[in-house]
Amino acid sequence: MSKQRYSLLLLLGCLSGWARAEPIQVLSCYLEPSADVTVGTTAEGRLTKMLVDRSDHIKKGQLLAELDSGLEKASVNTKAAQAAYADRRLERIRDLSAAKLITDQEVDDIRTEKSVANLELRERREQLKLKSITSPIDGIIVERMVAEGDLVKGGEVVRIVSLDPLYVETVMPLERFGTLAKGDRYRVKLQHLETIHEAKVINVDPIVDAASSTFRVRLQIDNPDYKIPSGLKCQLLAVDAAGA
Repeated sequence: MSKQRYSLLLLLGCLSGWARAEPIQVLSCYLEPSADVTVGTTAEGRLTKMLVDRSDHIKKGQLLAELDSGLEKASVNTKAAQAAYADRRLERIRDLSAAKLITDQEVDDIRTEKSVANLELRERREQLKLKSITSPIDGIIVERMVAEGDLVKGGEVVRIVSLDPLYVETVMPLERFGTLAKGDRYRVKLQHLETIHEAKVINVDPIVDAASSTFRVRLQIDNPDYKIPSGLKCQLLAVDAAGA
């Protein structure tokens, strides 16, 4: 059999498998972000920089906004100078201590002074970090709660969602309980786009809702180019094993 004929038969077999795809009975099927995070701050101050807006794609750790931090920076510089002075003072007394020209109590006092100065410097640096708001995830900005110039007294700043991967949230009738397992692969047909995508089961709810006799199953589909929007309804498809 020639390579061309073999390739043609393989392609026809795949298309035949897709054609035999049958819908699985589900009561609900829709796409959701794999993460939905509201980013805020516990700090207070004037918002001096707002670096993102709705629909912006962002990376984990990216700077989103900054509050006025002049006072905190000055405090860091003051504590840094005090810590440096404590270091120098401790260095100067080493020879005096070795020659027994200074008491152990005085040496201990200076060492404690150095430790306290370094701890206070660390505290001030942590307070300064609170003035910079960064993203905890890769994702897209979907809501901005404040604007540049606003007086912030703690609270929410932006809302971020992750669309890669996307979750396929389904509600299934009791009759299908036990027929799906984590790691199983299915195909998902999306409303409006009319496209079909590979999906993997990542969670099967072990609890059945007594009132509705249903249970939930979550699948996952990759969306690296963000071409698939969240919120679409969908249809879960099973494929004949002979055509898979």
